[in-house]
Amino acid sequence: MAGKLRRQLDLLAYRATPALLADATVSLRLFEPGVVSMWRLLDRQYRELVKNSDAQTPYSIATNALRCLTGGYVHLDTDRGFLVSRDPIDDDTLCDTFTLLTGLVNGQTVEEVNLFKPSTLAERIAGTVQEERLLADHLLVTTSGQPNADAWVYQSIGWDLARRFCKDPWEVDGQTVHLRPDSGGGFIAWNLPWSNKAGTAHALARGRMLMKTMANIGDPLIFLSASATRIQNSMTWARTVLVEQTKKDRPIIAVELAGRGQLRVIHRMTLQTLARLNMDHSVLHGVQERIDHEERARQEAKEAGDDTWRPPGGPLTRIRPIESKHYKFPIGTGVGLFFERELDRRFREVFGDTAISPNVVVDTVGMKQRKQADILPTPEEVARSLRTMGYQRLRLVCLWYKDENRLRMIRALCSAYRLETEADPVDGESVALLDDRVTAVFHEAPRFLKHGPDSGMKEDLDGLAGLQSEQGTLIGVWAETEWDDDEDEQQEAIEGDDQELTGIEGSSEESAGRPGEDEDAKHRSRRTLSRRNIASQYIKDGKKKTAKTKTTTAKQPVDPAQTKPKKKTQDHPAIYAQLDLYRSLGIVDRRIDDVMVGGVVDRIGPYKATEVAHCGIHVRRQSKRRGERSAKICVTATVLRPPADPSQAWTLHGWSYTDRNWQPYTDAQNAFHAEDYPEGKMTELIDDNKGHKFVAKTIDQALNDLARYLDGTPYTVTVDGNATRRLWGGLHNNKQGETGKPGTTWLPGYSLREDYRPVAVIRINKDTYETPRPFGATWISEDDEHNTKTTSKSLFRVDPDFGHPTWLLVTVPPQHDGANSGRLGEDKTRWAADHGSNIEGQLRKNEMAANWYAMTATEIYVIPLRDDIQPRPLAVLTARLCNQPLTWANRTRYSAPLHAAQKMDQDHPQYRRTQVAESDDGTAQLGLTDSLD
Repeated sequence: MAGKLRRQLDLLAYRATPALLADATVSLRLFEPGVVSMWRLLDRQYRELVKNSDAQTPYSIATNALRCLTGGYVHLDTDRGFLVSRDPIDDDTLCDTFTLLTGLVNGQTVEEVNLFKPSTLAERIAGTVQEERLLADHLLVTTSGQPNADAWVYQSIGWDLARRFCKDPWEVDGQTVHLRPDSGGGFIAWNLPWSNKAGTAHALARGRMLMKTMANIGDPLIFLSASATRIQNSMTWARTVLVEQTKKDRPIIAVELAGRGQLRVIHRMTLQTLARLNMDHSVLHGVQERIDHEERARQEAKEAGDDTWRPPGGPLTRIRPIESKHYKFPIGTGVGLFFERELDRRFREVFGDTAISPNVVVDTVGMKQRKQADILPTPEEVARSLRTMGYQRLRLVCLWYKDENRLRMIRALCSAYRLETEADPVDGESVALLDDRVTAVFHEAPRFLKHGPDSGMKEDLDGLAGLQSEQGTLIGVWAETEWDDDEDEQQEAIEGDDQELTGIEGSSEESAGRPGEDEDAKHRSRRTLSRRNIASQYIKDGKKKTAKTKTTTAKQPVDPAQTKPKKKTQDHPAIYAQLDLYRSLGIVDRRIDDVMVGGVVDRIGPYKATEVAHCGIHVRRQSKRRGERSAKICVTATVLRPPADPSQAWTLHGWSYTDRNWQPYTDAQNAFHAEDYPEGKMTELIDDNKGHKFVAKTIDQALNDLARYLDGTPYTVTVDGNATRRLWGGLHNNKQGETGKPGTTWLPGYSLREDYRPVAVIRINKDTYETPRPFGATWISEDDEHNTKTTSKSLFRVDPDFGHPTWLLVTVPPQHDGANSGRLGEDKTRWAADHGSNIEGQLRKNEMAANWYAMTATEIYVIPLRDDIQPRPLAVLTARLCNQPLTWANRTRYSAPLHAAQKMDQDHPQYRRTQVAESDDGTAQLGLTDSLD
């Protein structure tokens, strides 16, 4: 290829222009404020009826009923006050539906509701004028040129686009795929599932079309994405069910089930409403019939002595429950890069010249990263960080009860500190790792570490000499806890593909074998150690190489050969446990020094990069569980502080909502872990706008204290824009180019006096549905020759229409790019996947069972709060701080200070790590229902 190359990122993102939307229309009712007030009154009445202050009025009664009537496309928003549908809704039907809703919510039976005497709310809703709106006319902008369409446009824009996208067959990878639109504005390969070899487990190729915005891009964007949606055989635990309607021209409906726990159902009031309206409710009735049938069969099996009954696997029906949590499954997650490239090709075939993507060009390539083999800080780096923090010594106290893990700890420490020794440490005696500056002490503590109500008791620590405090000595605990899990056995069954696994049948909300939260020794022991101001981290059991083997706790002598690290058999869990312990202790090695020098980041406005501190603020709301009084609120913050002298190390400091003092990170984390999360129903933390403002003001006070703590050192603030969008209005894309009123919580630190404010706010967004999906990069020569690359790991810049740009840090997951990964999905779809073979001489990987990974993008947007601060150095620096994390060999989605603040939360004893991850993003954050648009 001749000439100079320029590099362009390829995205599944397209400008939502009037030309793209063409003549798409919707029917809209915009309700007056009085109607919204009446909904609030109905909410209060319902909470009083069910005697639950957190209960939500089941508006799905109305929306499910209306979807069945109108073909599937209906969205009701009671907060913003609108009802939008693709087709008009008859006034009388609307009046009857909401009369039944209000009657049922107020405690009447369905027979008692008199449809000839409609409720006032129903009359007001039905009396609201219904207007046909041309979507292209409502792509509004602010005075600053930012996209600012109404909320109803975002909810309905995908309906017509998806129908057009699915109109004709899609020829891909040798298959003819007839896509079906769904009721959310997406599409599904309904009749061509991905199945295991036995045909007993299935997943569906499913896509989404979401309208989002990017700062300083004049048009909203359509983000296209795809996933492998797993279908479980049983209705047990299902939260959402995909249902095919009788009429083939209607979309696939996603039905949300009601209730909590194992058995969820169609909301009783919904079925009653449909029956009273004499509407065709076969879709929802069929779902409930299947739930009832499975429950009867389960009860009959139980009465016969079989407690393990599950529905047999087999062909898919028109009712398909979605797997609600990430259990092991015979079909892996992900669709692969080739599928995404073909999806882009399909979009451009359908929409032609109106499919216009934003221009995204390379900014920075070749960011340095510490090699996997050198991921641990050197002994000299540990000593340097200790000295900078004001400590003379570090004592690592290793608590154990399984001899195999004691041996792993010995080997790992010998490797980290370059020791070769035949000595077998005597419990309670100090072992020198780096002369007298870093030592280790081993203690056998089975009762303290084994799960149960007696675990983590402070009395079990009183006689351990290694935990006794000493002036000038920093103490950290490296411990083990028992971990019983059937994960390996599940994986073996999946790879064999001989069993009828559905992934979720037989499972419970808490995974089998795992201890309850009140008896989990890891959480109990961490709380006890934190109250002694001692940081702790835990080592994960080594992977079992054979079936169940008997483990002895008798102490065995160390084989000298075993103490020598083996290059090809690194104990990665032990390595990462040490890294996490160092992070908890606040130890910062030279990788942070390396990030702060070289290239564009050498200077941040008038300052050297080594003269600016970097703060990360983490905010999360943990929703209420059954039995809990209210939600939990978590707010943590950290700051990377530059050294006063080049010979010193950077230092890490922390702050939390429960202990509002800036202090060294290890002390801040211990103080945070020693207390419970604050409850969300406290007056200042109630989940409304007033509560959000209170939290924002509290964080501003923390930044005011930080400015004093830093003693004049300038600093930046980094936040997750998606998690904190309700706290600071100035983070939103449609507010860019505007200036908030002085003294308000417009942005973090905005209410402070100018010399105490951060010099810039850095907004990170890593949410899957809020960031565009990259699927490749194109190298273009001066002669306009194109060469497409499948992957890239560079930092790219989104060319703005005006104002400052946004940057995208593109990452290739190590599972896709690593050795022996096979780069599954790079050149074919799952329709061509190999089911593998375990026959000797014909061994092949089960590609269908494997996860297929694709590229991800972390959005970085810099908002300078001073005229002499330019965005690019901070964008590149943020990318480097993601690329060179404190506790990992690969990139993190958060930069180091924000990641350290998040880890404070994730290590908290009350953080829900025992709950299986939800298939969709289940993390409850402040403002989860809004976007940055």
